[in-house]
Amino acid sequence: MDRNVRVGIIGAGSAAQAVHLPILMRLPDVEVVGIVDPARSKVTTIAERYGIPGVALSLTDLLADTRLDAVLVCSPTSTHESIVLEALGAGLHVLCERPLCPTVDAADRLIETAASANRQLMVAMNHRYSFDLRSIQQFVRSGELGKPFFVHTAWHNRRQKRPRRGWRRDASSPGAGVMMDVGVPALDAALWILGYPQVERVSARFHPAPSEAEVEASAFGLLQLEGGLTISFDVTWELQDESDHHALQLLAAEGTASSLPFRISRRMETGLTDVTPPLERSRSAIYTDSYRQEWADFLRYVRGDKPVESPDEQRALMRITAACYTSAREGREVEL
Repeated sequence: MDRNVRVGIIGAGSAAQAVHLPILMRLPDVEVVGIVDPARSKVTTIAERYGIPGVALSLTDLLADTRLDAVLVCSPTSTHESIVLEALGAGLHVLCERPLCPTVDAADRLIETAASANRQLMVAMNHRYSFDLRSIQQFVRSGELGKPFFVHTAWHNRRQKRPRRGWRRDASSPGAGVMMDVGVPALDAALWILGYPQVERVSARFHPAPSEAEVEASAFGLLQLEGGLTISFDVTWELQDESDHHALQLLAAEGTASSLPFRISRRMETGLTDVTPPLERSRSAIYTDSYRQEWADFLRYVRGDKPVESPDEQRALMRITAACYTSAREGREVEL
């Protein structure tokens, strides 16, 4: 592709405003040519702030812009399926905020449609581009830590930041609740580091927020995987602390690794050795860098520098998530 990549933004919520747009505006070879949101005053204000020339109140109007090469989907999870299908049908590449969709069937439809259209459908799992998790993944894939046998993944958001209204708190809205909000990326981080092995059994428990029962505000679970691997997870909107807590810890036959604090230890002939790569960036910088690297990778697909890849792992992830909901609802272990 010998010109700038032209991107449309679907949804003018916090993800678009706080993360994606500040990064996109600094990329010299990307043009944000349009943004759509049903809230007229909000989308107009954001377009003016970032100098976005096209403002639309409907997806049809945005997609009528034939200059588009790709779209970023930042709308509520319940709308992802219809939006992604329409964007793929318009011949566009799609970067979709997590989770891809709320059901296994929807994931199948989206992945199959993207393959038929030969367009990249990428889910915005930015943690995969974080320096600490990527380093741990490389040590695991290389075999330097020996065979992993346990991973614990945690995603704790402070109570004062929890969504108090809107679609994330609405039990009638597919995609609501903490499991969909932060449980999905927490599980993806652990499974991705391990290479997405087969999950055999799932056991989970959900808890509502104090004096509220619309959706789960905390979720805890245990996954039994092939080969004796175990993953435990705990996610919540109810952390009462000064800062959020996102962490992963891995135990393996010849070493251990953790993201918080970032440390990788390996047993060698001379004994246990700290093999942690130097971390010269602040946590906030690492977070921003992960989104920047995510965009760099997506743009390689859009330009044709990388062949289109199918996000097949999202099928497995949504099956596991659905099993967690079944286990929590029925109070039993679920076999996959």
